[in-house]
Amino acid sequence: MLCRNGPTCHFLARGHCWFRHTDVYEQEDEMVELLRLLARLPQRIIRLQGIIANQLWLEDEEEEFVNMAVERREKEKGMRRILNKPVHQELKCQRGFLSNDVKYLLSNVSQLPPELHLAILRHFDLEAVLRLELPYNLLCQVLRLPRGEKMGSWLGRQLLEQDLGIIYVPGESKMLLANYEDGDEDEDEDEDREDGNSLKVSDISPGLAPGAYKVRILQNGFDLVRVGCDFLSTQCGPVTCFHTAKTEHWASSFMCRGFSLQTETRTDLAPENWEPKHSWHLPLGQSQGDRLRGSVDELKAPVFVISLQEEWWTRQWSHRRGRNYSVDSVAQGQEVNDEASEELLGLGVVTNMQGEVVAYTISGGPVFAAYDPADDPHSDEGWYDFSVSRYQYTGQAETIGLIITGSQNDYGMPWLLEQEEEEFPDQEHYTAKQYLPTS
Repeated sequence: MLCRNGPTCHFLARGHCWFRHTDVYEQEDEMVELLRLLARLPQRIIRLQGIIANQLWLEDEEEEFVNMAVERREKEKGMRRILNKPVHQELKCQRGFLSNDVKYLLSNVSQLPPELHLAILRHFDLEAVLRLELPYNLLCQVLRLPRGEKMGSWLGRQLLEQDLGIIYVPGESKMLLANYEDGDEDEDEDEDREDGNSLKVSDISPGLAPGAYKVRILQNGFDLVRVGCDFLSTQCGPVTCFHTAKTEHWASSFMCRGFSLQTETRTDLAPENWEPKHSWHLPLGQSQGDRLRGSVDELKAPVFVISLQEEWWTRQWSHRRGRNYSVDSVAQGQEVNDEASEELLGLGVVTNMQGEVVAYTISGGPVFAAYDPADDPHSDEGWYDFSVSRYQYTGQAETIGLIITGSQNDYGMPWLLEQEEEEFPDQEHYTAKQYLPTS
């Protein structure tokens, strides 16, 4: 009878694996205690699950196992500290990147002979190149796209390798959400489905438009925006910036900064009211990555999925956590000040066995909450209600970003600032009585 854990099984490597068992690390604390008890028994032959196992681990191998478990825990802690440190600790204003001087320089560079123009652009880093929104043919030459490669697949691998906190959506995509704590979801009526071997997800439509996006983590939420554009969840925008204002008060300035929102109410997806109108189970059985419970690479609920290929889960795949482009001050403060708090949400990448990126995830932290930044919130907003907001630059039709706003706590909402008689940039857009945006 083969061990279901494969050739990496700790028992199998020592010739002891004669039976089916859960992964050693999933129950490592219980196993350590069991081994201590076994070491005290005088008998050398012990019956486990009806199978005779001679010379089970005793005192010397017990100590080795304990040391290995401690080493693994420390390694996981170190990896989490690295992943929780964003690529950009502080965001630079986008208006500075394309200042008048830079625009003048680029316009002159474009007038140079093609060979010089190309040589100069190749000195830009990958993010800077993506910001310029170059024509496709020129982009292929600048990035030195290998012959026969598709831009989407190749660029996805490059972003994965450089770990920039940026994702690339090459074509049509689908968005999926599993907004419950792992283990809380009721068992499916289908008795053939193994418990814990799938995710109950609900679709969020439409998906992201093609392009490169950077990922900013909020408390219980996230902000996705095209590379080269401003995050909604900062104090910068295409019209003006408020660099001296508190970043967590972004919801009270986004109109003046030059953003407009389209918000969809999805109360069925709220974490305290998780009853999706339409749902299905995404199977995890083809995972070839690290599925050890508690691992940074474990794929489990709650999770937000951006799926790039149809039914990638029916073929072998692996999941890997990466670094975030940015983490807002509220989420950072929660992670630093509360040692018992849950881990930060983080960007993850799903690849197939050929190394091709087939999906992105945001997971590894608490459940997602979301309120409508332009509406009149109440104490339960984001937990029993749920909103998905897409945004554009005011006056433009193209959607540039998507935000799951996160928990309302610790953020400066317009209605709250009104009550505290604090001034804020969007004040003229709200009525004093109802705290709703004026028409």
